[in-house]
Amino acid sequence: MRKRGRIAFTKLEALGNDFVLVDGRDATFNPTPREIIALADRHRGIGFDQLLALRAPAGADALCRVDVYNSDGSTAEQCGNGMRAVALWLHRRGEFDRTTQVETAAGPVTLQWQDASSITATLPAPDFTPSACGLNGRERFPAELLADDETFEVLGAALGNPHLVLTRDQPPDDEEVQRIGASLSRHPELANGANIGLAVIENEHRIGLRVFERGAGPTQACGSGACAAATVLIRSGQLASPVEVVQPGGTLVINWDGEGKPVAMTGPASKVFEGVIPWAR
Repeated sequence: MRKRGRIAFTKLEALGNDFVLVDGRDATFNPTPREIIALADRHRGIGFDQLLALRAPAGADALCRVDVYNSDGSTAEQCGNGMRAVALWLHRRGEFDRTTQVETAAGPVTLQWQDASSITATLPAPDFTPSACGLNGRERFPAELLADDETFEVLGAALGNPHLVLTRDQPPDDEEVQRIGASLSRHPELANGANIGLAVIENEHRIGLRVFERGAGPTQACGSGACAAATVLIRSGQLASPVEVVQPGGTLVINWDGEGKPVAMTGPASKVFEGVIPWAR
C-alpha cells in the first residue's frame, strides 16, 4: 500500500507555456500517466502544458536532471521554455548564480542567468535528418506529407524531440493551427509523432510562429519549436542569425552558428504560484 503524504509544487510559465515543477531529487515523486493527466486538468487539477520533474543527475557536471511529461501523460525528450522555467526556479532557490548545466533525455542543456526577463537555454545541436524526426522512409528534407487530402511540404529538425516546420504566407488562425497540427503531429509515417510549427517569415531576422505540440496541442509558445523553426530556415537560406521568433505568448531570440553547433534561446520566465498536493508515496 502506498503511503499518503503531500508533495510541494511550483507553477511557472514562460511566454504563456505553463508548467508544474516538482523537485523529485529524493526519488519520492514517480507519477503514472493517469496521475499526470489528473494534475494537468485545468478544471479539476492544477493545469499545465508540461510537468517538469527534477531528478538527481547521473553525472558530476549537471546540477540536476529534468524529466518532461506532457499533459496527456506522455513523455517529451526536450522542452525549451521549460528549461528557462527550471533556471528561474533553481536561481530563486540560490542553487546557481550565472551558469549551470542540467541533464535532459535529449542531452545536456546549459542555463545562463541574466535576469528573469533574459534567461538563455543552450540546447544540443539540431539533427536535420528525416530519420531523427521519425520519418524513416525519407532521405532528406523538404519532404511532402499527405494528410486529409492535402499535401504539405515540411522541413524538419530534432532537438531530442521531433519538429516539422511549414512556412505559410499569412499568419494561421486557430482553426488552421488545430487542423494542420492534429493531422500532421500523429501522421502515420512518423514513428513517434512530432511537434508542428507554422512559420511566417517577416524578414531575415524575424518570424511569426504557431506551434501544435505533440501531447499538448496548440500552446502559447514552444521553446524547442522556436529553435527548430529558426534553425531549419537559417539552414535553408531564408533567415540569418539571430532570429526573433514571435509567438502568441511573446518573443524569443534564437542564436545559431550553423551546422553541428548548439542553439541558444533567450527569453523570460516567471513564477505563477506554489502549493502542495496530496501524494501517495
